[in-house]
Amino acid sequence: MFDIDIIDSKTALGESGFYLYKTNEIVFLDLFKPHIFFYSIQAKKLNKIKLNLPKPLGNIYPLQNGKFVISCFNGLYLFNRKNNNLKYIVDVRALGEKKDISYNDGTITKDKLWIGLCHIKETDNLGYFGYFKNNKFYEIDRGFKVSNGPAINEKRNKLYFSDSFNSCIYEYDLKNLKKKKVIKFNKKQGFPDGIALDDENGLWVAHWAGAQVSRINLKTSKIDLSIKIPALNITSVTFIGKNLSHLFVTSAKIETPPYLLEKYNHSGSSFIIKTNYNGIRIPYSSMNF
Repeated sequence: MFDIDIIDSKTALGESGFYLYKTNEIVFLDLFKPHIFFYSIQAKKLNKIKLNLPKPLGNIYPLQNGKFVISCFNGLYLFNRKNNNLKYIVDVRALGEKKDISYNDGTITKDKLWIGLCHIKETDNLGYFGYFKNNKFYEIDRGFKVSNGPAINEKRNKLYFSDSFNSCIYEYDLKNLKKKKVIKFNKKQGFPDGIALDDENGLWVAHWAGAQVSRINLKTSKIDLSIKIPALNITSVTFIGKNLSHLFVTSAKIETPPYLLEKYNHSGSSFIIKTNYNGIRIPYSSMNF
């Protein structure tokens, strides 16, 4: 059994959790009702700030200078926490894509913002992902309805990516971009959404429509641990805490049928779970805007 602390975040579509290790906080987003959340781990206090940005939001990227980059339907914006000011930065999409493509999941390596993009109606394989560096976007792969993840192990030069609508998780070799399938979910497991890495070659996965998070042993490509969550649509996972031994999990209330809300009565909440693993730290970005 796992002890689960529940945070009553009431998100329509909670996503994009990051651990702010400088302040011992968690930051995350509501993509459909645009808000940014800051959760103080020590005080167990949640602060919610409305964002005047067009929905859906995509991802949040903490910067070394204390500011944040937030992606949304219009592009990337700089958010200043001190005064809640938003400043437009850039849009990496081609001009002809802007009606059909929106921003989605992402992650950070020190000098790169990893950006996923998806088909806004989630019906056509027009999504792609890559990274933004030196004011230029570099594409890694395309041909997805929705881009989820990625998670990166820089020491091993590996990137992991969730192709949610095909129920697959892929591994990319960052040296040559060779791609291989890690696992394919069956219908009962739901769809792989957000992912996070631990330091023992494990990949943790949020199960959309699966009411759980699981750990994939990357040596065997098998699930070796599953944790049931009292929410149907699990969206993102990230390691938090000074030892990175707790898992922070977001969920969505949208697309939970009314008849299932009694069973999954914490849909839209967020969760903190103690694990026996330690995560790989995601850095603040050193980029300046």
